[in-house]
Amino acid sequence: MTIPSRFWITKGTGESNVSDLSAIDESLMNAGIGYQNHVLVSSIPPSIEIQPKIIARHGLTRVPVGVEWKLIPSSAILYVVRALKTGKRGDTVATCISLAKVEIKTSDANLECVLAYESNGSKIDEVENIALSGLKEMVERRHAILDENWGNSGYKTISSSLEITKKYGCSVSFVVMDPFTFKHETRTP
Repeated sequence: MTIPSRFWITKGTGESNVSDLSAIDESLMNAGIGYQNHVLVSSIPPSIEIQPKIIARHGLTRVPVGVEWKLIPSSAILYVVRALKTGKRGDTVATCISLAKVEIKTSDANLECVLAYESNGSKIDEVENIALSGLKEMVERRHAILDENWGNSGYKTISSSLEITKKYGCSVSFVVMDPFTFKHETRTP
């Protein structure tokens, strides 16, 4: 079993006169993860958030590992929660991921994690409200205890919006699992 132990949030926008795919590529570069492969996962990041150094103009990210800052290698596989929206000239595209740091107590165990809810659309206020409402429902459904000392009274939001001036455009928001600090467990029956 592979278990992520840290994550970060990032966002980006991109435009192109060539294609949707080129606009998406530009938004990934802007988010600092333009040279890696992305595997989409559902919405449960680990409980430790880090602050990497994102070098948007080069599409690169450096992550703190011990006393070093390691560059994420090209073609590395990144596990991500992603909100993505593409559009055409004249459109406005927006994405948002809302997060809550929680503890879930059961009779078997106590789990600490972050819950994430992604949303996309054309109006930034609208996608932020949808993401926050969906996240609050996730917290409630799990009877989770919110860590109100994290973020803004227990919630964080990463959002991005773009008014497209070229032929194609893209907005992305990400939760990225740190590829350098995964734990690997094997369980025997």
